[in-house]
Amino acid sequence: MNKLIIDNNIDTNDIVIDTDTDMVVDLTDTEKDIDIHIVKGVNVKGFIKTNNTKNKISYHIDEDCNVILNKLSIDCSDVVDFDMNSVNSFLKYSSSLINYKDNKYSVSVKHKSKETESIITNHCINVDDNEFKCIVDGIIEKEAFKVRFKQDNKIINLKNGKSQVLPNLIVDNDDIEASHSVYIGTFDEDIKFYMMSRGLTEKECDDLLIRAFLLNNMDLTEKERDIYCSIIEKINK
Repeated sequence: MNKLIIDNNIDTNDIVIDTDTDMVVDLTDTEKDIDIHIVKGVNVKGFIKTNNTKNKISYHIDEDCNVILNKLSIDCSDVVDFDMNSVNSFLKYSSSLINYKDNKYSVSVKHKSKETESIITNHCINVDDNEFKCIVDGIIEKEAFKVRFKQDNKIINLKNGKSQVLPNLIVDNDDIEASHSVYIGTFDEDIKFYMMSRGLTEKECDDLLIRAFLLNNMDLTEKERDIYCSIIEKINK
């Protein structure tokens, strides 16, 4: 299994992945424009961390690929694009977002070929009285029949933040399965009441709920989970 590291020192904007790869992305204070081409039959698993970034990262996914990406972002206004270019490819993109400032985050998935599948999950914690906007586009072209597309978007406002989700589906084919969902609000008070009745403080409840909310949609190794937890633990200090 090849290992690819993309960090602030990367010296190219065009990356070709032509063998099974573990990809690690660690970008801070960047505004990069990166194209990643995943060639036929390749499996990619990505562990992604970004902090205070305005990157545009485009993934071009060919035939028979299996791509699983897990992203944790702090104060990012990134644009992430996926092109499902050819038959029988699978994408699972799970992003957990932590916002202290005003940010706009965009994800676009374009299905250009038949028998492709994508699962897009965006979970955001809006920490302060800031504004957060999430735009998620699913585009299914006329030639892309027997496509499966699913997106799930949830934002939790810890204070009086203003949040917005635009879940767009643009479909030019009726032989598909597609769904999207949106939730914007706070943690369930009944759940918190139950947890506190078992002896937890309100802060302990919030800490557990935040961790579960940001991690339960990700496929992480124990080491990756520990790294993400060390970042998440700073939210409710």
